[in-house]
Amino acid sequence: MSIRFPAFSSSLFLVGLALMPAGLAPTAMAAGTAEKPCETDLCRSVRQSWAAVRHGTSNAADWTKTESVKGWNATKSGVSDAAHWTGKEGEKGWKATKNGTKEAVHATGAWTKKTAHELDPGSPAKAPDSKADSASQ
Repeated sequence: MSIRFPAFSSSLFLVGLALMPAGLAPTAMAAGTAEKPCETDLCRSVRQSWAAVRHGTSNAADWTKTESVKGWNATKSGVSDAAHWTGKEGEKGWKATKNGTKEAVHATGAWTKKTAHELDPGSPAKAPDSKADSASQ
C-alpha cells in the first residue's frame, strides 16, 4: 500500500528539504551519487513534478522569446511601412505645391501681360521713365 500526495504537497516537501539544515537531512539525500536514487512513490512524484516544472519553464521561455521576436519584427515592419507612406505622401505634397506654384506664376504672368496690353494697346508694356516724371514736376 502506498501513500500518494498531490503535486502541491510534493513541492512543499522539496521546499522543506531545501530549508532543512545539513545535519538533519535524510541519509538518502546526504549520501553520494553512488547510491541508488530514492524509488518511493513520494520520490517519483517529486521527480515528475520537478520535471514538469522544468519543462513548463522551458516552454514558457521559448514562447516568450518567439513572441518577442514576432513583436519586434511587427514593430520594425510598422515603422518601415509608416516611413514609406510618409515619404510617398511628402513627395505627392511637394509635387502638388510645385505644380500649384508653376500654375500661379503662369496665371500671374498672363494676367499682367493682359492688363498691360489693356492699359496701352499700342506699345508693349514698359516701365515709366523716372527722369521724365521728375522733370514734369
